[in-house]
Amino acid sequence: MLTPDVIEKLWSLFFLLFIGMGLSLISVLGVLIVALFKHFNYKRERSIIVEFADYSAVLTFFMEKAYDIIHKDKILIYSLEATKLPDKEFGIYSKEFVRLVIKLMGPRLTSHFLYLFGDLDAFTFYLIEYFNSRYEGDEIRKASLDNLMESDLEVPEELKGGQPITTNIPGQPG
Repeated sequence: MLTPDVIEKLWSLFFLLFIGMGLSLISVLGVLIVALFKHFNYKRERSIIVEFADYSAVLTFFMEKAYDIIHKDKILIYSLEATKLPDKEFGIYSKEFVRLVIKLMGPRLTSHFLYLFGDLDAFTFYLIEYFNSRYEGDEIRKASLDNLMESDLEVPEELKGGQPITTNIPGQPG
């Protein structure tokens, strides 16, 4: 039969059993949460790898858009004059390019690309390298430079078939 002594001893045993089960349940839930976090992190990493071509196309779209804006507003005049952009301004425009790409992409896409590249420094380096390669391959500047070189080599029409040019120096027989 259950006497008050036995009930008191059973009560403390049930209490310890209840606490042990509660702690076990909490630890199982903790392990489950960690496993789910790792699973979702793995799925995110895998999706970026599997969909890298799509991410690359999206990034290229925004970089081209930003370069066109910067080029039209800031660099085009240098290209038309066939002159090189001064280093100080080149640094300023490349930083503006990075800011514009990030602004065009928005915070959500930017966070995806920061995750893809690892950190902001690596992502910024990639964007600046894109800007450098696009600037170096500027077709307008190359065409303007070629036209400038060709115009320097052209002989005026009045000199082509006429009399040879002579210089008469006073006091010299001519």
